[in-house]
Amino acid sequence: MNMTKAVPEYGVDISRKCYDNPAYDDFKTLYDSSVSANPDKGNVTLSEAKEKTNSGRSILQYRYIVTLFGFFLYFQLDCYRIATSMSVVKMVNNTAVNFQKNLNGTINSCPLNYSVPEELPKPVSDGEFDWNPEMQSYIQSAGFFGYLVSQIPGGMLAEAHGAKNILVSGVLISSLAHMLCPFAAWCSCYLMIAMQFLRGVGQGFFIPSDSVMAAKWFTRQERGFHNSIIYAGSYLGSLITYATSGGLCSSTLFGGWPLVYFVYGGLGLVLGLCAHLFLHEIPKEHPRIGKEELVYILENQESDLSQKQPPTPWRKILTSVPVYAMTFAIFSHFILESQQMSEHPIFLGNILHFPIQTNGMLNSIPFAFQILLIFLGGWVCKWLNTHGYVGVDKVRKGCTMLYSLGSSISLLGVYFVGCDRVWSNVFSIIAFSFVGLAIPGCVVVPADMSPTFAGSLFAFSNTLASSAMFVYPLIVGAFLSIEESLEQWNKIFLLCIAVIMSSGILFCLFGSAEVQPWNFPSAEDDERIRAKDEDAKCGAKECTQSKETSNHL
Repeated sequence: MNMTKAVPEYGVDISRKCYDNPAYDDFKTLYDSSVSANPDKGNVTLSEAKEKTNSGRSILQYRYIVTLFGFFLYFQLDCYRIATSMSVVKMVNNTAVNFQKNLNGTINSCPLNYSVPEELPKPVSDGEFDWNPEMQSYIQSAGFFGYLVSQIPGGMLAEAHGAKNILVSGVLISSLAHMLCPFAAWCSCYLMIAMQFLRGVGQGFFIPSDSVMAAKWFTRQERGFHNSIIYAGSYLGSLITYATSGGLCSSTLFGGWPLVYFVYGGLGLVLGLCAHLFLHEIPKEHPRIGKEELVYILENQESDLSQKQPPTPWRKILTSVPVYAMTFAIFSHFILESQQMSEHPIFLGNILHFPIQTNGMLNSIPFAFQILLIFLGGWVCKWLNTHGYVGVDKVRKGCTMLYSLGSSISLLGVYFVGCDRVWSNVFSIIAFSFVGLAIPGCVVVPADMSPTFAGSLFAFSNTLASSAMFVYPLIVGAFLSIEESLEQWNKIFLLCIAVIMSSGILFCLFGSAEVQPWNFPSAEDDERIRAKDEDAKCGAKECTQSKETSNHL
């Protein structure tokens, strides 16, 4: 019997490698399942389905388009956050009282170099809003709070109603809210807080949705590489926003600072429109995907993610030790990011006396190295996995341990050099640069542990982990409320070292990037889903018969 002619209508050369692979059954039912999921396509012939799957012998791989959109989603994430932080500096009316307070020596810092005039503190220009520091902190934290509370609902909605729909909705909501912030600020500071909260809610929706999309489109061997590229968008967004927002805020057009909301928010709306037009929920729904790419994706995924979503096994997730080990590792990643983005500029300005321009430049340098390490780490992981040298679990743990060791040792260097401004910055840049290795390490693990429930798992772990963005500033504030001195900052650095190093050790001991047993639905879940489908079909059939009877009468 000629095996290549067994199923000719699907356009697959069975005699090669697909025949003995379980994924072949998934591909064989590609057309049937698409028809059952989309009744309107029931009249499509098998020859047309063959023509569709064969239409894609192109160089372009459509899963790379998914990677590109994910990259710009994360670009937008930190772009909006940093733009808000930079704009508030220009918006607020800073009085001479605050300037005089700094000159009176209320900060116990490193000695000033009076031979360099640029190091002497200078008053900043006054803005148009009389917001006290407490109100400013509410505005800054509202977006993080919205991001925190919306991730779990966003992940559940993405799994239930499709990742693309929730992703596009999140982008549009966050972009519109960001664009409306200037008008909200002119009306009321409380309306500004509401807009920032709404912006965070939108971003909380599209982050777990992107994780669901990645689980459907990326193979297990490539998932770390593609996700690393996606997460690199966050760091490139930070780098570019730091470099451009200062110039936008200093512009005379529209008053300067509103430009960071209009320009970045407008680009976000364009991104949402493009995602709506060009993204597809699953590979088999893409009208132009090539046969080779489609078969490759199906052969190298753990399960058929196009089937109806089974109930999320929350009890097993909440009692899983690897889940909490992974969450704590991501928590430490957020701790170090919070130190870099929110707290370290204060240390550079108040303790080491760097002027604002130099401060911003020094704080942006690690982002370039983070991007480099993300791409390098992701490529090395992909190469090791593809060639079978090391499994996915080992490369995730290896990257996480390198991140923990590199950051901890470098922060220890910051602790020991004290007021040596050159070496302090060298060690700080190295410490923050190692954050890039956390991306191909612990950060992408939710998609490895459970591709089926990647959205819910990512939302759960990221919600707990991102609480660091709230907790850490409070801890730093508690230390500095006693005295803002180098001694207190050294205690903060030691706390960072303890959290980061312990998270790496615990993840290597108790974490796992292997697919968990609860990723696959149980027999009871399969039976329950099958019963619901049969009930739905019977109901539809009875409804059709009823309509036919009424028409006959």
